[in-house]
Amino acid sequence: MWIVVFSSLIILIDQITKFLVRNNLLESQQINIIANLLSLRFIKNEGAAFGILEGQRHLFIIVTFFFFALLYYLYKKELSDNLSSKLALIFLIGGSIGNLIDRISYHYVIDFIAVANFPVFNVADIFIFFGIILLLFNLLFREN
Repeated sequence: MWIVVFSSLIILIDQITKFLVRNNLLESQQINIIANLLSLRFIKNEGAAFGILEGQRHLFIIVTFFFFALLYYLYKKELSDNLSSKLALIFLIGGSIGNLIDRISYHYVIDFIAVANFPVFNVADIFIFFGIILLLFNLLFREN
């Protein structure tokens, strides 16, 4: 139950931030938060992370559903029932669904967090990144 609640909270935060960006910034408009380090910039990302495989929307939607099946398998069969494995699942589900909503609704993912010398990303991407780190940690250091 908590997995659904917290995943939904991540989705809500992600979608609210994207709504605010979509309705308050022009595409490619940049607002500096910390000079030369952090800014907001509305980018329509039609690819995966860092724009890889641009324009393959249907592929990403299909891959996302396979990813959910893999997460379900790992959670049921491979991961121990500890807090970090639950957090990994929450982060990955919330982040993936957040970006999936964009792909289905807009045919692109809304990215807007720009850090110096790094591709633009969004809140969902942050949770996916940390979810993968936690998942790898759990898989590599689990008790057999």
